[in-house]
Amino acid sequence: MMIPLGPQAALATGVLGTLSLGLMRRPPALALRALALVAVVSSMIFAVWAPIGAFPSLIILCDAKSIAWQCLIGLGSLPLALWLDGEDDVLVALFLGATLGMSLLVTAANLPMLFIALEFMSLPAYLLVARSRPGSRGVEAAIKYFFAGGVAGALFLLGLSMYYADTRSLAAAAALSPLGQAGATLMAAAALFKLGAFPLNWWLPDVYEAAAPEVSGFLSTAMKSAAVLFLMRLCELAPQAKFAAYLPAIGAVTALVGSVMALRQERLQRLFAYSSISNAGLLILGVGAWALAGRPADGVIALLFFLVAYALMSNGTFAFIKYAGIETRAQLKGRGAMLFAPSVAFTILLFSLGGVPPTGGFIAKLLLLWRAVDANLLWPAVLGGLSALISLAYYLGMTRELWFEAPQGPEPKPDSGAALVIACAVGVVLLGAAPWLMSSFSGVPTR
Repeated sequence: MMIPLGPQAALATGVLGTLSLGLMRRPPALALRALALVAVVSSMIFAVWAPIGAFPSLIILCDAKSIAWQCLIGLGSLPLALWLDGEDDVLVALFLGATLGMSLLVTAANLPMLFIALEFMSLPAYLLVARSRPGSRGVEAAIKYFFAGGVAGALFLLGLSMYYADTRSLAAAAALSPLGQAGATLMAAAALFKLGAFPLNWWLPDVYEAAAPEVSGFLSTAMKSAAVLFLMRLCELAPQAKFAAYLPAIGAVTALVGSVMALRQERLQRLFAYSSISNAGLLILGVGAWALAGRPADGVIALLFFLVAYALMSNGTFAFIKYAGIETRAQLKGRGAMLFAPSVAFTILLFSLGGVPPTGGFIAKLLLLWRAVDANLLWPAVLGGLSALISLAYYLGMTRELWFEAPQGPEPKPDSGAALVIACAVGVVLLGAAPWLMSSFSGVPTR
């Protein structure tokens, strides 16, 4: 049965079911875990079966991008759904609530709906960070995250009011005066805030470091995917806006800054936070190339492929941190022999993040940079490639520490989750082989 808002209904049912179970004196942990997992998987299934073009209203849009991004958000959310222990019903409800907000964001058809969905996904995320790792550090990071989100929301509302004052429209406008251009730029700044673009990235390292590793993986994948589509929707709703011309430069600088700052980090979650900023820069570069080239389908496919690969890479690396029970690079030393299979998978993920062929990360970066060159964005593409080259310094450095240095400190006590790390590594290997597999199949004669 095809239901236009099936993904959102599945997630909303999960939220209501979790809150209902939370009314019990001792909510059953297994039921909460199952509910979270079923809600996320059901949202992906409903997204696949959603009819394109349904709900042709001024509020909700069901197109190919919304369906693809709904599946992508489910992929980014699935690891956290698997990690949840079900002991905290509020944590489960916050997770499903944030996922529901992202799901609403990808189907938003006008600017007010974009803002409502933006707040719907952000408010639970602030509390999710604070609750995932109790203590003053988590609360401090959540407060910083809240104020950053508040600034993003204020920028969007201010931009929306200026845009409406110029166009008298809350949807796409054919032409914009300087007032409308300023409004569109402020709304784009809100999306760049969510992506962690330089210099609006001051909140992101502290948040990713303070949250539990599995929550950081969720924020760096599902939330980032929603923010990318948020920026793309703004490019569609304001096709004449001039901010699109600056996106490639912003993306290239962000990618370079993220890679350089990661070189100085010793704490793993903070290092991967700057890695996330660098990858966000490449995504912003890709969105800019897509917008300036006339929003072709090839550009969407390149962005989608990158986000799928990054969902596997980032969730896999944060899952390894959680599984191995480590926090710093020094604790990586010699762990390869102690945790052999997960360490092999972690090494593959590091190679993929660094863009080493033939992994999915290499294909993803190649596609995005190729789209930039194809749009005559030579210097942003060169800077994006340089950021990938710089990132090899710390990715290969972690590989050396993992396999070729003597261990320091006590032997780790692994948590559950090795299968998730290995599954993510297998995924990036398959993505790396996808172009060759497709070219092989294309040469097979058909009857």
